[in-house]
Amino acid sequence: MAHACETKRMIFALVIASVFASFAVTRAASSSMDACADVGSRALASTSGLTIGIAYWPSGTVDDWGNLTHPCVNATYLAVRGVGVATYVADASGMTAMRATRADEDGIFALASSARQMTVVAYTANEISPPRVIRDGINRASALTLLATLEKGDVKYLRWHDAGCGTCGGVGYERCMDVGDGDHACAASEAGCDGTCAGDACDVELGTSDALRCQLTVNVALSGSDINGEVFKFGTQLARLSKYGSSGAYYSAVAKATAAANGVLGFFG
Repeated sequence: MAHACETKRMIFALVIASVFASFAVTRAASSSMDACADVGSRALASTSGLTIGIAYWPSGTVDDWGNLTHPCVNATYLAVRGVGVATYVADASGMTAMRATRADEDGIFALASSARQMTVVAYTANEISPPRVIRDGINRASALTLLATLEKGDVKYLRWHDAGCGTCGGVGYERCMDVGDGDHACAASEAGCDGTCAGDACDVELGTSDALRCQLTVNVALSGSDINGEVFKFGTQLARLSKYGSSGAYYSAVAKATAAANGVLGFFG
C-alpha cells in the first residue's frame, strides 16, 4: 500500500464532480475514495460511482509518459517532476463533468518555471488512458471527453473520445488544439486567459462563466456492463455530450453548480 500513500501526498485537490444526467447539472456528494484503490474501479454496479484520477504533468510531453507511466505505480517518480493529481467520483448511471479549480491548475503548471506545455492522463487503480496535451504555450484545451469501458463491473479501458473542433471553427481554426493521437479540442488562448490580450484579440470574457474555458473540464461516460451484466446507457451518447460540453450554455450551467463543489484541500508534501 506504499504507492497509495505516496499518491495521496501528490494530490493537490480532491474535487467531487458535478453529475451531468439528461443534460441537467446537479452536485454530487463528497467522497474520500482513492483512485489507486481497487474498490473504486472493480465490481461496480450501475448505481455506484467510479473513482477516477486526473494527473497533470507541467512541462511533460506526450512522450515523457513513456509506456503509460501509471501514477499509482510511479508516484515518487512523477511527484519529483511536479505532477499533481485531482481525484473525482464519476456517476456510473449518468454522465459526469470533472474539473479542478483554475487556481490549482495554474498552480501546478507554475511549478515548472520553464513549462510551455502540460499533459494529462486519466487513471484508475489498474488502468490508464493515453496522455493528452492540455496546454501548448499558445492555447489551453477547454474540454476533453473520456470513455470508461467496463466488463462485468471491472474497468478495462480508459479512452479519449475525439470531440473535434466543430463548435469552435473546425480543425484549421487557431483555437483548435491538437491534443494527441490525431484528436482535437476547442481551446482558449493563453493571452485571453491571463489577460495580456487587448481589444478584439481577447477571445475570453474574464469575470464571466466564459473564463471556465481557461481550465480543463473532463466529461466522462461509462460503457460496457456492470457487475450484474446490465449495460451502461450513457457511453453511446458521447458525441452529443462532447458537442454540448463545448457550448456556452453548458459552461454557464456548470459554473453555477460547481462554484461550491470545487473545494480545494491544498498541496500535500
